[in-house]
Amino acid sequence: MEAALNRLEARVLVYVMEHVPAAGGGRAVELALDPDGPPAVFASAPLAPSPGAAVVFTLGRSGRRVVATLTDADPMMVGALLARVERAAPAGDAVRVLPLADPALVDAGRAGVALLPPSAGRWFPDLPDAIRFDAELVQVSMAVFLSPQELADAQAHGPAALLGAFGRGERDLIRFGARPRG
Repeated sequence: MEAALNRLEARVLVYVMEHVPAAGGGRAVELALDPDGPPAVFASAPLAPSPGAAVVFTLGRSGRRVVATLTDADPMMVGALLARVERAAPAGDAVRVLPLADPALVDAGRAGVALLPPSAGRWFPDLPDAIRFDAELVQVSMAVFLSPQELADAQAHGPAALLGAFGRGERDLIRFGARPRG
């Protein structure tokens, strides 16, 4: 369902669209995650440099954290995952690692998500780690879908190795499904 945005969400939408590699033509969508709670909201747009891929991000409705990713998977499915992640991890820690038991993730060979500051990688060079709108501060996180091994390593040893791999450009953000290395 097309989203009815409040003023802050509309400002977040415009700001993020201007600072990510979107080709335009994006849209914001409301999604009922819980019948008793308010609907979640996310946006998606085609990715400019990569046909068939999209930038997908939440608008901070659940807890003043925008969660953004680049994906080659269905933007509606990824948006729903990001909305659940935003609800589970409101603004706070700069780095969070969350296991996710979701059939779409399992089918893609993924087991969880890491929330990292955009400055930790090269995929969102123009997106800051936080955005201030007047008195409102919104934290920004880059969502990275993790393989079972990456999730286990991050849970056992902390996110330092994952942050290092992103900093060195050794980890692909856009590929949703785990593919065997050849």
